[in-house]
Amino acid sequence: MKTNYIFKAIFTLLFTAFLSFQASAQFRIVEVHPSTDTVTIKNFGATTQDIGAYRLCAMFSYRTLASETTVITGLLNLAPNAEVTVSASGFLNDTASDLGLYLPTGSFGSPAAMEDFMQYGGSGIGRESVAVSKGIWTAGTFVSLTPPYAYIGSGAQNGFQFWETVLGINDFNSSLRLNLYPNPTNSLLNIKSENNGGNLTFQIFDILGKQVINGSAHSEDLSTIDVSNLEHGLYLIKISSGDKNETKRFIKN
Repeated sequence: MKTNYIFKAIFTLLFTAFLSFQASAQFRIVEVHPSTDTVTIKNFGATTQDIGAYRLCAMFSYRTLASETTVITGLLNLAPNAEVTVSASGFLNDTASDLGLYLPTGSFGSPAAMEDFMQYGGSGIGRESVAVSKGIWTAGTFVSLTPPYAYIGSGAQNGFQFWETVLGINDFNSSLRLNLYPNPTNSLLNIKSENNGGNLTFQIFDILGKQVINGSAHSEDLSTIDVSNLEHGLYLIKISSGDKNETKRFIKN
């Protein structure tokens, strides 16, 4: 009886340690370049882990990172805050696709096996229903911006509103070039744009991806937004004008 008790105690400790390790290793897709079939993954956790056995899924097509992709930069033995970029020729549809990151084991239809998810260009693609069941995506939503795409959250947020267009040097003029101040703010958020010439629309999202404020105004009129009724915390504001858009973070004190 004593031997069984010791064995159970050791097993419980090891299992708890395993769960803690898994929880601390949070891997997220942070960049997607459909035209070049490249995907960047970041470790938001606190421990180093080899993700070579992890799998990518796009429109029911699957690739194991170590054996079916090519590492472009970084290492699959991913340290905290480090990134790795992989490529898989012909993997991503340039126009519309889903993209899921999966654990080394488990069914692709299992929410427990899915680590991360995003989709662009359309909804209801591939494994969207799995991501919805897991609670990391909202049904019918997708990233509708011009590719390539970059995740702008802190690792704890999910949803299309936490994805933005990757702006290179040649793309900078397509940005609104926003100046957001004061940041942090107690009540009023001032916005100045150096590169727009029409009506503006804005949306403010909390860290869970819920839209809390939205509105529109002519460019000359949109200078101040009253955020005094918001709870303390981190928010994202997305501002659009024609084909230009930009997303910024701000803190409500």
